Amino acid sequence: MVEWFYGENGQQLGPIEDSGLHTLIASGQIGAATLLWRVGMPRWLTLDQLRADGGIYLSTNPQSGGPGMMHPTTSWLAITSLVCGIVGLVTCMVFVGIPAVICGHMALSQIANSPTPLVGRGMALAGVVCGYIGVLIMLSFLSMMIFAFLNSP
Repeated sequence: MVEWFYGENGQQLGPIEDSGLHTLIASGQIGAATLLWRVGMPRWLTLDQLRADGGIYLSTNPQSGGPGMMHPTTSWLAITSLVCGIVGLVTCMVFVGIPAVICGHMALSQIANSPTPLVGRGMALAGVVCGYIGVLIMLSFLSMMIFAFLNSP
């Protein structure tokens, strides 16, 4: 669950969960100019700025799973990293493992610095690990092949 902090009268308040934040917004205790922050955001943003970024909305939509907060989206870089990592590990192809590592690191950075909730950290980490293992297996195989070639009569 995402925990939010908010600024009111020069004081930092919180942490408060999504549902509590929605209650404060709906009751008017948090206004358009109130500063909000959560872990992973690079800076404090006003409620209006978060609404513009798509991080918070104020409608009740039963199909979205509840009022007030936008459901986090999954980073496509994390998905790409995981898929490439698994394919690279299974096929031992260094050319697939390298993109897994690159996409995984980019996804981790994207998730950490996103102003709106973004998920996929576990997939990105798994993609990075699988990518590194796939690259290591391929490099080990190539080293053995070169060693065998150099030591053959």
